[in-house]
Amino acid sequence: MVSGETPPSGGNNQPMEAIMECHICGTTEELEVYGEFHLCPDCRDEHLKQCSDCGEYFIDNENDYVIDREGNIYCESCRENLSYCEHCEEFSSEDDFVHIVDLDEYWCDSCAENHAYHCDSCGDWTSENCGDSDTTLCQGCFEADYYICDDCGELVHNSDAMSDDDGTYCRSCYESNHSNDIHNYSYEPYLNFLSSDKDDEKCLAYLGFELEAGGVTSSERNDIADEISDGEDTFYLKEDGSIPEYGFELVSHPITLKRHKELDWAGVLRQMSNGGMKSHDLGAESCGLHVHVSRNYLSSYKWLLIDWFISKYQSQFELIARRKETHWARFKKSNGLPVKDVYGKSSGTRYQAVNFENANTVEFRLFRGTLKYSTFMATLEIVDALVHWAGQVSISDILSTGDAFQNFTAYIRSSSLYENAVNYLNELNLMEVKKCA
Repeated sequence: MVSGETPPSGGNNQPMEAIMECHICGTTEELEVYGEFHLCPDCRDEHLKQCSDCGEYFIDNENDYVIDREGNIYCESCRENLSYCEHCEEFSSEDDFVHIVDLDEYWCDSCAENHAYHCDSCGDWTSENCGDSDTTLCQGCFEADYYICDDCGELVHNSDAMSDDDGTYCRSCYESNHSNDIHNYSYEPYLNFLSSDKDDEKCLAYLGFELEAGGVTSSERNDIADEISDGEDTFYLKEDGSIPEYGFELVSHPITLKRHKELDWAGVLRQMSNGGMKSHDLGAESCGLHVHVSRNYLSSYKWLLIDWFISKYQSQFELIARRKETHWARFKKSNGLPVKDVYGKSSGTRYQAVNFENANTVEFRLFRGTLKYSTFMATLEIVDALVHWAGQVSISDILSTGDAFQNFTAYIRSSSLYENAVNYLNELNLMEVKKCA
């Protein structure tokens, strides 16, 4: 229409209504507007698609929509709520998808259930079962925690695996061909609580330790075990699959510090070292020295104080431990939470600097292994000092000093029982007394 012209009119000089037609077939009946088009129902159904989610109609262009496995149609906007299965190559609801870790692919739930495996150890999905008919494992968990027995071919957890120069075996196969003083990892004898005639306390703090050492052949390891064995009066030996090459875990019975000082630990450590074993020198994460203390020696509040104290002075205790924080011994962080909600309690894993997962003991896991007697004994003395110091102080006592760590080292310095700890801390420059200006 030219601008300024008068539109045609109907009767009574009224403007004529434009007659709408279907853009495809030309009919004028039952028309509906779809974007810029007027279409009758028949042409709409033939040339448009309707989204099963939002209900909107759109032009039938296969690049603008997808169809899921049930045949439902989704427009370009609603398709964003779907995920694409890389196994069956179908679209499905995003909630029905799982991550297949070994392939780094996302599969629909149906494909995962029928063609993948759910790892019994970590809970991840994997396209291949690296375990057996009884235990489903992803590749990572198998390599980290399991072996195949070189004799019978059965799957065996590393806590139950036993090795020699010829291979790695399940306990049954190993014991059928070997005889020595090294027990399976799960071995737990009746505990022998040992104290000294010099102990005069009514309630004694019993310390037990687990010292990991290795780096020798299986025959050398067995020879060392035979040489140091005392019939399990004061300690016993266990397999530990985490120790590099061949070694064992030396586990003491619960013993008071004064009794520890009367025993010939220096001779035991020297025999292990002379036989070629290493502990500290096998790496920060390879071998540890874990010290257990009777849980009932202190109240839960005092254990909270110790846990908080070690975490607060993490840098100092990393020097004492001879290693930084590791996967096997994490320091707790409050992250703004109340102290009582973080420290002095179980955290769901034993891999903490101070572990509260055991029913009868509190375990100090932060220390690196050592075969050096002075360092070994200094470690026991520091743990003993911690529990006795904590038993005498309160949070208010600590806070009033301004430096809790200096308060602790002063306590160590005041006792003749801790001469190794004093010398050790002096070597680390941790016994220096801060003087006021």
